[in-house]
Amino acid sequence: MKTVAVVTKPSFIDAAMTTRVRGALLSDPRTRQCPIEVQAANGTVILSGQVSGAELALRAQQLALTVKGVDLVWTDLRWSEFSLIPKGPSVFSERKA
Repeated sequence: MKTVAVVTKPSFIDAAMTTRVRGALLSDPRTRQCPIEVQAANGTVILSGQVSGAELALRAQQLALTVKGVDLVWTDLRWSEFSLIPKGPSVFSERKA
């Protein structure tokens, strides 16, 4: 059995979605100063980087979900404050239908 890997180039739609999510993060005074990387593919957005707390990670996730075309947000945002919220490898949210 052969395995074929398909490598796809980012589409114009994905690039536009990335730009719109970055714009949403930059327009919010709470997330503007956070170094958050954004990647988008087929309606899924991945947020990664460092934020100052769990509330900012959640806010970034919520902002990304407000962008038209975003169906799912994976976060790999890290924060250093002491928190009772367990830090798992990834957290995701889906847009409610």
